[in-house]
Amino acid sequence: MATIEWMDSFSVHNKTLDDQHKEWIKIFNRAHGQMMGEIPEDDTLEIGEAALIEMIKYAKFHFSSEEDYMKKIGFPGYEEHKRIHKAFTLKLDEISSQIQEGTFVMNSEIVKVIENWLIDHVLKEDQKYATYSR
Repeated sequence: MATIEWMDSFSVHNKTLDDQHKEWIKIFNRAHGQMMGEIPEDDTLEIGEAALIEMIKYAKFHFSSEEDYMKKIGFPGYEEHKRIHKAFTLKLDEISSQIQEGTFVMNSEIVKVIENWLIDHVLKEDQKYATYSR
């Protein structure tokens, strides 16, 4: 697993949302470094949980901004896109709950779930409203 580098193909041609995607990638890369780096075993769970909480908070902030934008432009796929956001938020909340309940969740699993979703979502789902808005 590697960090994510911003590519022009990620752009949704909206500076605010592009900047938010860049910030989310920055948060992911920092979390990736913390969770996958050389850290004492005793700290692994705490670092994973803290990184996940930061990702959840940012996801909720970004999703709200993105959904407001989609409503503003009258994007016809708004409801489906909002459903996808909700499903991902629930997945992150579920992982967080598992950690809080003492269930062992590998940091690499958390990183992979977020990495796959972030790249796939921006390159596929977000491009739908980007194309619509042009």
